[in-house]
Amino acid sequence: MNSLLLEEELISKIDVVDKKLILIIYKKLYDCFISNDLGNGLQIRSVKNHLILLNQSLYNHFYDKEICKNYLYDIRNKFICKIEKINEEAKLYKLGQKIIIKYSNVLTEKCYYARSPIICKAITYINNHIDDDLSLEKVADSIHVSKNYLSSIFVKNIGYSFSSYINKIKIENSKLKLRHTTKSILNISMECGFNSQTYFCSIFKKFTGITPNEYRKKQLIKY
Repeated sequence: MNSLLLEEELISKIDVVDKKLILIIYKKLYDCFISNDLGNGLQIRSVKNHLILLNQSLYNHFYDKEICKNYLYDIRNKFICKIEKINEEAKLYKLGQKIIIKYSNVLTEKCYYARSPIICKAITYINNHIDDDLSLEKVADSIHVSKNYLSSIFVKNIGYSFSSYINKIKIENSKLKLRHTTKSILNISMECGFNSQTYFCSIFKKFTGITPNEYRKKQLIKY
């Protein structure tokens, strides 16, 4: 797959929760870029240009979404400054990973950023640990607030209870795995942080109206 197709694939999946997947795609994109450039002798300036263009593509992808434009503009410009300050290829690659993760969080962060910095911190923590066994107490401790306070403002700002929001995000993550892998329902349920396949199927149907198997079959029909 060439670099253009890989970049398109990366951007098409940047909104999803599965960060492992988008980082895998980014690694392929980066390797493709490096291999194409080696014939001319790899230059740090060339790597920087690659990251700057990717940063701009991600900025463009999110610009028309429900996000504060000043916030998005600030993210883009800060990354450009960081790119210019680094002069080692390995460190530039790691910065590229940080760029990918930051943009993958931006939709959820900015839905609530202006209303509550505490909710923003909670959502960021949840996004970065979505496959873990998350609890209200664990998230509250991580951002240094009481669990009762976090619970009370969560519904007010998000429109879901804490547990419902966690399940919603996990189900969105599972949809991606159902579409793009051949893993069993049991394996997907475990990877997405559900304690049992039965519970996973129950929650999946609650949010989507169909079972995971039915969802997967519908996706296969589409393609």
